[in-house]
Amino acid sequence: MICGLLISQLGFATTEGNFQSAVSGTVTDADGVPLPGASVVVKGTTTGAQTDFDGNYSITASSDATLVFSYVGYASKEIAVNGQSTINVSLSEDLNELDEVVVLGYSTQTRGDLTGSVASVDVGEATKVPVVSVGEALQGRVTGVTVTTPGQPGDAPVIRVRGYGTTNVNGPLFIIDGVQTQDASILNSINPADIDQYNVLKDGAAAIYGARAANGVIIVTTKSGGYNMEKATLSVDTYTGFSKVGDLPGLLTAQQHGDMIFQSQSNSGVTPDHPQYGNGSNAVVPTQLQGVPVAATVQPGGTDWLDEIFRTAPTQSINVSLQNGTESGKSFLSLGFLNRDGVQEFTGYKRGIVRANTEFKIGKRVKIGEHMGVSFSETRAGNQVGTALRTSPLIPVYDDAGAFAGSYTAAAGLGNTENPYAILSRAQDNYRTELRVFGDVYASVDILDGLQFKTSLGVDVKAFDGRFFNPKNPEHSEARSTNTLTEEDYNRYEWVWSNTLSYNKTFGDHNVNAVVGVEALETRQKGKNISRNDYLFEDPNFYLLSNGTAPPTIGFAYDNSSSLYSIFGTANYSYKSRYLFTATVRRDKTSRFAEGNQVGVFPSFSAGWVASEEDFFNVDFINRLKIKASWGQLGNQELPVANPYLNISEISESGSFYPFDGASPTTGAQLSAVGNPDIKWETSETKNIGFEMDMLDSRLSLGFEYYQIDTEDLISQDNSLISTTAIDAAAPYVNFGSMRNKGFDLSIGYIDQTDSGFSYGVTANISHYKNEVTELITDFYTGDSFRQGAVTRTEVGRPISSFYGRVVEGIFQSDAEVSAHATQAGAAPGRLKYKDVNNDGVINDEDRDYIGSPHPDFTYGLNLTAGYKNFDLSAFFTGSSGNDIYYHQRIYTEFPTFFNLNRTTAVLDAWSTSNTGGSVPALSTSVVNEETNPNSYFVEDGSYFRLKNLQLGYNLPSEITEKMGMSNFRVYLQGTNLFTITDYSGMDPEVGARNARTIGVDTGTYPISKIYTLGVNLKF
Repeated sequence: MICGLLISQLGFATTEGNFQSAVSGTVTDADGVPLPGASVVVKGTTTGAQTDFDGNYSITASSDATLVFSYVGYASKEIAVNGQSTINVSLSEDLNELDEVVVLGYSTQTRGDLTGSVASVDVGEATKVPVVSVGEALQGRVTGVTVTTPGQPGDAPVIRVRGYGTTNVNGPLFIIDGVQTQDASILNSINPADIDQYNVLKDGAAAIYGARAANGVIIVTTKSGGYNMEKATLSVDTYTGFSKVGDLPGLLTAQQHGDMIFQSQSNSGVTPDHPQYGNGSNAVVPTQLQGVPVAATVQPGGTDWLDEIFRTAPTQSINVSLQNGTESGKSFLSLGFLNRDGVQEFTGYKRGIVRANTEFKIGKRVKIGEHMGVSFSETRAGNQVGTALRTSPLIPVYDDAGAFAGSYTAAAGLGNTENPYAILSRAQDNYRTELRVFGDVYASVDILDGLQFKTSLGVDVKAFDGRFFNPKNPEHSEARSTNTLTEEDYNRYEWVWSNTLSYNKTFGDHNVNAVVGVEALETRQKGKNISRNDYLFEDPNFYLLSNGTAPPTIGFAYDNSSSLYSIFGTANYSYKSRYLFTATVRRDKTSRFAEGNQVGVFPSFSAGWVASEEDFFNVDFINRLKIKASWGQLGNQELPVANPYLNISEISESGSFYPFDGASPTTGAQLSAVGNPDIKWETSETKNIGFEMDMLDSRLSLGFEYYQIDTEDLISQDNSLISTTAIDAAAPYVNFGSMRNKGFDLSIGYIDQTDSGFSYGVTANISHYKNEVTELITDFYTGDSFRQGAVTRTEVGRPISSFYGRVVEGIFQSDAEVSAHATQAGAAPGRLKYKDVNNDGVINDEDRDYIGSPHPDFTYGLNLTAGYKNFDLSAFFTGSSGNDIYYHQRIYTEFPTFFNLNRTTAVLDAWSTSNTGGSVPALSTSVVNEETNPNSYFVEDGSYFRLKNLQLGYNLPSEITEKMGMSNFRVYLQGTNLFTITDYSGMDPEVGARNARTIGVDTGTYPISKIYTLGVNLKF
């Protein structure tokens, strides 16, 4: 009996110690905000649950069990049940970068689970630079992205993801809080201080955007506030400073110019004689311009026109933001103003931005919200670098009466360029204004735990207005006889309606994250350009089309639209966050192509393996190793025209009206653009393989990816289909070839902190791509034509837009060398020596060859950071290596394309019998030996290394800021573009592209300026 009682009591005790009971509670973040979808798992079992919309959970567990609470982006927490029936948990954010939630457009993933090529910008570091466009913040910050920064304030940067992948529109797709556009100028309408996250999709990960994703996708997410904030947060960021141009090319003084003129005449067998410099044995600089109708004093040493058009320009910026949140809503509001005067006189850019992002809960399952940005900008553009390089140094800015001076008459021997300072001054009342409204409204419903429906309607409205007055210029040798006012405006409306159903669920070690959706998008553009001549008063108050006296002229007018309808889906699967799989497919139907070619299907697949999670992996210094690979097909429907498959006709007063009776014109129509009903999608197949590795307790990180992108059915205009004697119509767009880009992206970083509290970090990235045209329907295509013809050619086996011309082997030194060389018309000592490429003994156009490539071997970025106590320091470098530039301006500044114009000091090293080692051909009165035709003399190495930004900051101690009622007060000094190391002789080695077939040709780049600023960051 006693034994039975003991056994009974022992059994009761065992049961009592391990009984199953319900445990419930709420999971929140550190601020008390509920975390819906948080995982609650009984440790050591597959029993689990997820929190609902309000962060509530309920789970059955034994009294001695341990519960594991986890949520994406937060540190997991383990709590013993110990018989408790209610356990409320607060999770802290996990600073581990792997758990960061990355916005991928329609969905999100943790960084550690990504299998595609997704690069993220360190927003805090990138936005230190005082940029105009947030596109500039990408430069050197992420692998695989090249950015050419414009010097003209307000111009959009040129962004390329993994090189040039097409012969038409190469710009990426931009997603701003769900709003889609391929207009890079939208990045000018975003306040850098408003950015929360900045991601770039570079491979098959972009396939979710199908027909618009071939050139990559850039996703910008702005700040949104937070729920249950203890108090509102007010931030003020402001800086002021100035900008100035860097090193300028040397120009000839008036005396050097006169000596150059006389030497040129002597070399050409002409007795020196010039209307300004006289006809003696030496050139004599006049004190007054000779043979002109006004008194104009020549400045001592002559006028340095580059000094005249450049200035020290002020810049100011202020941004104010307010974040707040309650249990039922959150908000982010901001205001921003930027004033950036250009370093060229009378140029500049002003912009104001307002942003409002809000979200509210309705009940337990519904959220509604909106993102809305409004910007207004005014640009006063102008670039007279080319003119300033060439204008005669004899001409002063003003004549003695205070009017603008000029070349007056051809007989005066002062050249035919306009006074560059006068051009800028007279254009100071011209403007380009742009109003931009973009954003979305959305609603989401949590149907079940893990299952959510979301609908979003996004809009992008752009209203442009420009006024340009071209006044008379009586001081010019080719003076305009009338003045002209041109007004231009256009409006573009783009809306996108997206509906998605997402499912995110964890089943023990398995996680499924899937999205299906349908989307409709429409774009409409409408604009016109109207000019009118003969204005009585050249006064901005009089600049209205109604005040001109000549009949108005319509430069252009257009109204077009296009649409896209899409169905898409993506699914991500993870097992133990060790084996990762993603599959995506999108079907697009576009209005841009004819029936039968309108539909495209774009699939992608990717996989990842976190090898370091395997039991057999035992490498002490490697904390994490992930291997990943992807394949996908991407589309490109973007073209400069809306409907390339249609013939476009127009009624044109100037082109299609004809007076058959010799008096009254008869109305007519003309074909303005030839369509091609057979045109179809460009399709890019992308392959990507790489790895990510963290080492040395995650202090050292390394990432590497190798990729290959094959693009078929390239689209471009085929001008060969329109003969020179045919109608004046735009050539049709055709599918004319294929192209391949292959390369690699490499990133490395190291961060650490010493025991004394000194922290430091080094991050570097390097990217390489090789472009090759693999198929064309014709032998070759040329780029844009310049004064001496096209300088680029696109041909199978070569990179797109390769430089093409004669190969210069040097300068002839003697008559004997001329005689020993192949027959070359114009050959003589002191003249360029061309290579006989085909070895036929005669130099002609058959001896042209490829003479350079505008594509870099590498682009790179290097960021250095350090901090000690309240001080912080950062230095950011960026550069390019191996790219060539065709410096077209040298046909004017080193050759007598226009004899009387000025030259750069390079001609002081012109070849002569006493300077046989000269680097410039012998001076002459006219171009000989076809030396300004495309040739390798004008091709220069465009490599550069630039200190992009240097900043030193100091945070006031907390005991001081608390007394001031602030949570943070930081002051900083900053220098931008402080130095550039380059062998390029032009103004700036960052030379953009006219189009995909004309890359890297410098016709007078507006140089990037050095900027010096003092700023403060305040937080209340």
